[in-house]
Order: sequence, then structure tokens, then C-alpha cells
Amino acid sequence: MKVALFSESYLPYLNGVSISIRILHEELTRRGHAVWIYAPRFKNYQDPYPTVRRLPSFTTPFEPDYPIALPLAPRLWREFRTLDFDVVHTHTPFFTGMVGASWAKRRRIPLVSTYHTLYEEYLHYVPPIVPKNLVRRALRWHLRRYYESVDAVMTPSEIGAEVLRKYGVRKPITPIRNPVLPFPPISKAEARARLGIPDDVWMLLYVGRMAPEKNVSVLLRAMPHIVRGCPNARLWLVGPGPALDDLKAQAESRHLNEWVHFTGPVPRDEVSLYLLAADLFVFPSVTESQGLVLDEAQAAGLPCIVANGGGAPEAVDYGQTGLVVKPTPEAFVEAVLHLTRHADEREALRQKAIRKRELLSVPAVVERILSVYQTAITAHTVGESAQVG
Repeated sequence: MKVALFSESYLPYLNGVSISIRILHEELTRRGHAVWIYAPRFKNYQDPYPTVRRLPSFTTPFEPDYPIALPLAPRLWREFRTLDFDVVHTHTPFFTGMVGASWAKRRRIPLVSTYHTLYEEYLHYVPPIVPKNLVRRALRWHLRRYYESVDAVMTPSEIGAEVLRKYGVRKPITPIRNPVLPFPPISKAEARARLGIPDDVWMLLYVGRMAPEKNVSVLLRAMPHIVRGCPNARLWLVGPGPALDDLKAQAESRHLNEWVHFTGPVPRDEVSLYLLAADLFVFPSVTESQGLVLDEAQAAGLPCIVANGGGAPEAVDYGQTGLVVKPTPEAFVEAVLHLTRHADEREALRQKAIRKRELLSVPAVVERILSVYQTAITAHTVGESAQVG
């Protein structure tokens, strides 16, 4: 099969979407499928794969490290027409995804799209002079129109499917959680040794973007109370983002430097070390459609404490592999201290969590995605035949 993937998020930009696309690309290629990736151009970045195509792009002052594709790429379109793709899979309903959808329709190629993000949760990025209600109505109209135009839809969680159905999308929607990469075969002690983390530290971990919608400040407000009940507790905040400097300033003003460690961006392999080294994973965001990092944390054997909102509770099976709490500092303090004091409960959560390694293995998840591709190809063929008839 020959597949074209279109995404606004892709390497070197690191988030759940770009990582999931990299995994999908590598597994499809390993199985003998031919995969092209279309993404915005990053200045001075050299792609490691010969079938990555970069669309002309621009940046905005709001997030200068996140380029946005321009819809005009005549040279790439001329090449696209010659490649005879079996399916086009878009990972965004905006700029790059609109290019992919347009090209697929012009060439009458089956079109699949994944709804990765709960976009209404990001309206705080809209400039204050623009009425948010107007933007919300326009967003819902566009999302309904875009996803109604494809042959099949995937979402990484049930909540994403529910949102699309609320918007009026009637096309088939298949929830498929993103896959989890295997971890290096090293112990917790070895992971800590590599990172320079003492064995006697009670290590709390958050991995993700440092952005307002991630609610990370809840963890900063919780830390003094956590340390009061568990003096060896320390918090690692791993990841980049537009709010990183502000969060560092908050930590400084609250005198948290001894207890809170900011790593900034780290290589993907090093993220695995942090996951293997930690004791608990804490996740205060209520804006996730899935929260890929929660699945990774569980696969690493980490009990999770997640805020009750968005798709995060679904990731921990609503309390089966972690605790679901209110998105408040007080709730996180209570949950963290509870698990530090109850080793049996902690171990029970860990044993259930680690099963994600099999359930969300790369081969298992990609098999489900290929099934959706085939469903879309069949639906598209039927639709084309009906039009001809």
C-alpha cells in the first residue's frame, strides 16, 4: 500500500501528534508499505527520511517555533499526482490537512483523518480583540464540514468521537489510542543513575508541553504541601513550551527551586529514562483528547494521578490504572500523599498500568489503523461506483 500522511505537527517539533506519526511511518515502512509525509518546512532542519516533503511555511508571534504550512505548493502537487497513493491520511483539519484533503479529492483517493486535538480548549490563544464566541462557532462549522468530507475518521479517545458527533459529524468514527514505543531494558536504579537522581528521592514526574492549557501551575502550588507530608518528594517537569519561562518564574517566586526541576526539551530516548526513573506520574491538564504520555507512563509501570477533565481520565480507565482527581492543588496533594503511604495500592495500580505495553504495542495499534484504511478504501470505491451509476 502507498500512503500519504499530512500533518501540521511533525519533527523536529515534539508533541504527541508528531511522535505518533513517526511511529506510524516507521511501522508501516517496516511492513513493506510505502509512506510519504507532508508537513510544514522547518528552517535549517534536515529530514532523515527521503520521502518527507516539506510545504512552504510561516510562523506567528504566538508560537514562533511552530511553523504553519502555506496551501500553495505547485511543485509538490505535480509530484503528488504521479505517485498513485492508495490512501491519504490527514492529522489536522487545518492548513496542511486541508492541502491533503484537497489533493486527495482532486485525485479521487480515499481519505482518512485523525481528530487528535480538542481545539475548543485552545481558544485562549485567540487574540483578545477577536470575539471568542464567533471563533467557536466558526471552528465548529469548519470541523463538521471537514470531517464530514472524509471517508473515515479516527480519534485517539472516546471523548474525541463524542465531540465530533456533537458537532454533527456522521461519518464512521473509530477510536484508536496511539501506540507506545518499547522501553530500553534497564532498571529503575540504572535510569536514575544515568539521570543523576538519588535513590532516596520520591520522584514525581510531568512530561508535556509547558503551556497555559496544561495547567502545570497546579503542580507548583501543590509542591510545598506535598513536601510537608513527604520530605523527599521532588518534581521533574520535562518538556518545552511557551509558558516555560513563566513557570520557572512562578517556581522562583514560590521558593521551589530545591523541590522542582525543569529540564526543558529533551531527546525522546531521554524521556524514556525519566519515565523509568519516576515513582508517580502527575498530569493536571484537562484539555487532552488522549494524552499519549499517560499511556507511555503506564507502560513504564508508573501509577498516574490525572485531572478529571478531557480525555485524560479515559487514559487511566477512570481509576483502574491511576487516580482521577479534581484539577486543584489540594486534590493532587491528597492523592500524591495517599499513594506514598499505601505501597500495596501503588503496586496494584502499577501492575494494571504496565499491561499497556501489550495493548498499545506498535504492531497492535497499526493493525487497527490499517483496518480503518481498508474500510475507507471500500467506502470510497462504493461511493465512486454510486456516482458513476
